Order: sequence, then structure tokens, then C-alpha cells
Amino acid sequence: MKILALNHITINVENLDASKNFYRNVLNLEEAGFIHMGDHTLTYYQLTPECRLELIDYLTPVSKATITETAQRSYRHFCLETDNLAQVYQDCLDHQVFVRKAPSFVEKLGCDTMLIVDPNGVEIEIIQK
Repeated sequence: MKILALNHITINVENLDASKNFYRNVLNLEEAGFIHMGDHTLTYYQLTPECRLELIDYLTPVSKATITETAQRSYRHFCLETDNLAQVYQDCLDHQVFVRKAPSFVEKLGCDTMLIVDPNGVEIEIIQK
């Protein structure tokens, strides 16, 4: 047995319209499918040929999770790679996206990085090699 690929990343959304606006207009991802599952919907965005982002919108509201940046035993963030970090940063500023860490070069990683937060409070790292 071996792991072949990362298939998808899932986010439980608080507001589907705000989330779709963010992933479409700020990160310029194309919607790649929608499925109504009965008690929730799935909206997909293609990240790479092998990996999708899956937004789950539960039709019955549930409680919000509160996770801090340094909380142990919690999922922290996912990372996307871009060819133009300065443009992503400007798009975030233009759309009033919370930027947790402005673009900077991280010598130990050998790349420029920034941290942003999506409308659901999910942290996303963006890098440019």
C-alpha cells in the first residue's frame, strides 16, 4: 500500500456566498462542481490537476470551532503556491481579506510566504518559490 496523491482539502463554510466570492475573486480559482447531498452541499474548486478544494455548506447551522494559531492538536493551515505573490497580496488588500502575515522572504524555507484568513477563519499560507 502507498499513498498516491492528495485528493482534496475540505472546509466547512459559515457563508457559502462569501466563501465562493473569496476563492473565485481573490484567489482566482474556478468552480469545478457542485453536489447537493441532502443535508449539505459540496462546492469544488480545482487546485491542481490531482487536488480539489471542497467547501461544505451544512443546511442546518452548527456551532463554530475556535482554534488559535498556536493551538495543539488542531489543523493549522493549507498552503498554495503562486507565481506572483505580490499580486495575491494586492488582491487580498483590494478585497479587504485579513492578512495575518504580509509577504516576506523566509530564509530557512527559501521562499517568500504570506498568511491570509478566508471568510471561515481558515488560515491559508501562500508561497512563491
